[in-house]
Order: sequence, then C-alpha cells, then structure tokens
Amino acid sequence: MTAAGLLLSGCATGGPTGKEVLGGDLAPKKSRLVIYRTSALGLAIQPPYSIDGRGVGSSTPDGFVVCQVDPGAHQIAVGNAELNVNLGGGTDKVSVTLRPGQTTYLKAEPQMGLTVWVIALSEVSENQGKADTASLHKLESSCT
Repeated sequence: MTAAGLLLSGCATGGPTGKEVLGGDLAPKKSRLVIYRTSALGLAIQPPYSIDGRGVGSSTPDGFVVCQVDPGAHQIAVGNAELNVNLGGGTDKVSVTLRPGQTTYLKAEPQMGLTVWVIALSEVSENQGKADTASLHKLESSCT
C-alpha cells in the first residue's frame, strides 16, 4: 500500500458531503447537531462522540456526524483515554442548548495529550461550521 493510501485509510472518504446533506430541512420541532473533525493530526486517535451519554459515532478525520435531537440542554463528550491529560487547554465535554429549527456545529480538534493525542470540542458559528463541513463526508452514526 502506498503512503498516501495508508494516510487516507483512517479518514472519511465515502458517503455524502456536508454540502449535500446539511442544507435540507429539519424535522418539525427538532434541532440539528453536527460534530465534525477536519484535521488528520493524531490520525490513529478516533474516540467516540456521545450525546447525553449515548454513543453516536467516531471522530474520524475529514468526517462529520449529524443528529436531529430534541431542543434543550445537551452534554456532548468525546471518549478520550481516561488517564490522559490534555496539554492543549481544550475540553472533551461541552454543554450546549439547542434551539428548535437551528443547527449547532461542534468542531473536534486533535490536541497533544500527556501520553497520546486527545480530541477537544469547541462550538463554532453556523457560517464557520457550514464552510468547514462542505467537503467533509458524513460518517455512519446511530443518529437519525
């Protein structure tokens, strides 16, 4: 296998893009949550995302998970290695309040940890999220 093939094997390369998927309408009285990762740094580290303690997908580079959820307060987390310490200052847990009919974007970014890379979450604007996810690929998830 070539070096490029090895590099891409851990990235999202199939499925519809954000431009194709995220422009559609939401289900009535629902909110859309998009969690995405653009960076291949720490490629081997792909911990799962969870919403309110329920696993929904993995933090695969160049991919995103999209979930339609009830509006209100939600806890989003990344299942980083428990004994690791994030040296980059980010957080692997974010609380968000989702509004009906709106889309919220969370960017997952690799940061150096004490023993291995960790994935940190941060909320970004809708404009930034749309731009970042336009060419990323939708990942398999347990979301609807």
